[in-house]
This record gives sequence, C-alpha cells and structure tokens, in this order.
Amino acid sequence: MSPSSEVKVLDPRSQFVERVRHSNQACQQGDFSLAIQLYSEALTFHPHNYILVGRYSPALNDAIKAGLINPKWPIGD
Repeated sequence: MSPSSEVKVLDPRSQFVERVRHSNQACQQGDFSLAIQLYSEALTFHPHNYILVGRYSPALNDAIKAGLINPKWPIGD
C-alpha cells in the first residue's frame, strides 16, 4: 500500500471533535436534524463529555416541552 492510499483511522477523541465540529456547522446552516445526529454520534465516542451533554440535554428537554405545548410542532422531522 502506498503512503498516499493509506486510510487514517482517527482515535475516539478525534472522532468526537470532528463530529462536534460538523454538528456546529450543521446548526449554523439550519440543518438541525443532522446536528442532532452528529451530536449523538459524538457522544458515542466520549459519552461523559460534560460540555456536550450540558448542551444536548437542555436542548432535548426544551424540544420535548415545546412538543407538549404545541403537539403540531414538528419534533423529530
């Protein structure tokens, strides 16, 4: 295998950082479904990251409350 064709495997911390970076970009572009998916994936690489869990948990709770207040609000689309 030549050096240019080698596949780099990222360590869990790098995977975590990469997913968070991409999820932040998705949020900025308004793609919240993708952002949630990427945050969830990031947490699989670093499940005890208090910063990300601190951001993710309140957002999820807010979304659940919004759905209870307005059942027609498109949660999970």
